[in-house]
Amino acid sequence: MNRVDEPLAWVSARFEKGAISPTAFRWKSREFRVTAVNARWVDRSTRPIRHGFSVSAASGEVIELEYREGDPVWYVTGVVT
Repeated sequence: MNRVDEPLAWVSARFEKGAISPTAFRWKSREFRVTAVNARWVDRSTRPIRHGFSVSAASGEVIELEYREGDPVWYVTGVVT
């Protein structure tokens, strides 16, 4: 896994029944459609609280995303190579 901490241009996500599910995002001029959320976790030891996601994109990449509560920006935090 290559670690990164880069903001995303935009993210589409569903917020339903207390769960967050990213569905698509743009990173480095590319658009990614999320085909599966492989794992999700919440880090409550940080402020702001961070919600992490491992997602599979239609392009085949597995990418880690992070949403920080109260921050209007999502981040890419890792890419599986």
